[in-house]
Amino acid sequence: MKNIGFIGLALLSYALTSCSATGSIGYTPERKYSPDQLKEDVQVMEQTLKENHPSLYWYSTQEEVDASFQKAYARLTDSLNEIQFRTVIAETIFPIRCGHTSVRFSKNYYRYTDGRRQKTFPLIAKVIDDSSLVVTTNINRRDQLIRTGTPLRSINGLQAKKIIDTLLPLVSIDGNAKNFSYQNISNNFSTYYNMRFGLQDKYTVVFVNDKGIEQQRSIDLYDPAKDTIRRRPVNFNAPPPQQQPSREQELSDRQRRLQRIRSFSIDSTGTYATLRISSFSTALSKHFLKASFRTLKKKNIKHLVIDVRNNGGGLIKSSLYLTRLVSNEPFSFTDSIYSVTHKLRSDARISRRFIFNLGLFFLNRKYNDSMYMFRFFHNKQYQPLPQHFNGHVYIVTGGYSFSATTLFASAVKGKENVTIVGEETGGGYYGNNGVFIPEMILPNSKLRVRLPLYRIVNNKNYPKDGHGVLPDVEVKASAESIRLNRDPKMDKVINLIMQRKD
Repeated sequence: MKNIGFIGLALLSYALTSCSATGSIGYTPERKYSPDQLKEDVQVMEQTLKENHPSLYWYSTQEEVDASFQKAYARLTDSLNEIQFRTVIAETIFPIRCGHTSVRFSKNYYRYTDGRRQKTFPLIAKVIDDSSLVVTTNINRRDQLIRTGTPLRSINGLQAKKIIDTLLPLVSIDGNAKNFSYQNISNNFSTYYNMRFGLQDKYTVVFVNDKGIEQQRSIDLYDPAKDTIRRRPVNFNAPPPQQQPSREQELSDRQRRLQRIRSFSIDSTGTYATLRISSFSTALSKHFLKASFRTLKKKNIKHLVIDVRNNGGGLIKSSLYLTRLVSNEPFSFTDSIYSVTHKLRSDARISRRFIFNLGLFFLNRKYNDSMYMFRFFHNKQYQPLPQHFNGHVYIVTGGYSFSATTLFASAVKGKENVTIVGEETGGGYYGNNGVFIPEMILPNSKLRVRLPLYRIVNNKNYPKDGHGVLPDVEVKASAESIRLNRDPKMDKVINLIMQRKD
């Protein structure tokens, strides 16, 4: 959940005075850090989390969390590079079961890898039903045997379920909502596989061929330096590229960027409209939403599909605004939002510490000796907006529906005019952590660990079982739908609309 915009002038001033270039000169991901350096990083992270995290023991006991840190210290007997250490950190914080408490590579790592084509395991696969892997992309385009939609049984002797279980702790999750981890792994399968198992020249893969027969074969590591298919001959007669984009190009690029974040369309028969929202960022303006809902009323559309399956979250206020457009009755958006501190306490370098401390100071209200309530959104009743939609709403969710998206889905779940279709959300139904999410930069490796500062309880009456928002109608992808490039969730929604059609 992105930070709520506040104290704009202070933010601008701070940004202008604190920006500095920390170049990646001499950096390499293969650089190793000593056990003492790695243990110092873990110690700083542990201290920072224990003094500032609002829900460290929400889904795990203190003994379980402490044991995870002790296990990390015990593992650090040899030097590790950044990639190897990132895996240790991810597994260490996984028992906290907070999807916003996650680890990122250092900025130098991203600067180093930006634009570089890396060697990699050549298959990207989607996790299905906790135990199955289906190929979505074969990076080696010359391979005509293992194609999109091919089920994978094993890689190097490890069964698909074992691989999935081994990769699961590399992505932080809310409670027991594993779908968030599975979706992230599906989107970046080869990357996570490389991190966990390393690179090998050859891999033994067992898969199901197009005749339904299990088959084994050896596949090569994908090396872009040897890939000649993507190389294009140089056209010496081509006109030189424009130095400055035209005004029309700039507008077109902006429109394409906005289209990737939000779009609104009405089907050719005028039966239903589709609102796709991939982020609750500032790009999702009130103006766009108002215009979309005005069009619904003007065109007398009775069915609205809101697709948020790829929406990882964003601004709470944007999520709340959409909820007020969908709900046809008063609702409570959150029961409580609180932190355990009014000032960040850490020996680590914290991104924008000054700004977050200002926010904690001015926006908190002391509740008791160990709790500070957030002034906004806390236990308030909201009314539907005058232009709210009066027809039936179908919300399409998936594992990547997270954070502010889950706030939206949980607030409208169970409403008479709402049907949720798809998969369990990645964000917790009972609540999650967020609002302000600075990063702590570990002193030696420079890995960045996200630190949510507020606990959000959506509704104290919801079950606190660690699940995300469950769909009313569950629909998942399959090997066949992937092979045929079909969208089973939208197919199901359209089928439901046709059944309801007057």
